[in-house]
Amino acid sequence: MKFNHLIVLFFILLTLWSSACNLTTMLQPTATPTLSSTPPSTLTYTPTQAATPSPTITPSATMQPSLTLHPTITQSSTSSTGSISGVLWHDICKFTGGQGGEPVVLGQGCVQWGSAAGEFGPNQVYDSYESGWGGVTLHIGAGACPSTGFGTALTDANGNYKFYVMPPGTYCISYSPLTDGNDSILIPGGATFPARGEAGLSRTVNLGAGENKTGIQFGYAWQFYN
Repeated sequence: MKFNHLIVLFFILLTLWSSACNLTTMLQPTATPTLSSTPPSTLTYTPTQAATPSPTITPSATMQPSLTLHPTITQSSTSSTGSISGVLWHDICKFTGGQGGEPVVLGQGCVQWGSAAGEFGPNQVYDSYESGWGGVTLHIGAGACPSTGFGTALTDANGNYKFYVMPPGTYCISYSPLTDGNDSILIPGGATFPARGEAGLSRTVNLGAGENKTGIQFGYAWQFYN
């Protein structure tokens, strides 16, 4: 009996051992899990509205101021600039005699200014029969005479000249028979107005604000007054 009990116990233990083995097999994983790491997708920023650069403005034309060299000044009491104008005329004295002991007989445009026989000449008046000296260069300077350097003017065919657009002040108008090509026109000869000789080659002029001063005359005669 005791032997039978041992056999039964053996089979029971064998059964338990077999069951334990089956349970261990069931508990083991059938495959080794693989860790997968997938990087997140790249984040792309899409702006909702693209910035539009401001258009470049190209001017259609470049404004260039027009330059007027000698504008005509209309006299106005409110203008701050003015002008000076006049004429350089050919002063004439018509006379006869004076050669071979003949007496001098003064004619049109002549005056006797001294007691000596030879002290006569043009009357220093711009007469209707006289003409202007064309192509003569005159100078203007700031301040009383002698003064130059402010500008020049050329007489026209009738001897007229004009200095334009000047602020009020004192100016010197002058010319030289020996420079600026004036010698080819005026030599030999001499000034007669506003004075005879060297003193007649310049004039001091006072110009007011907005004043267009006219009648600034000069007289010049050839050597023999013809």
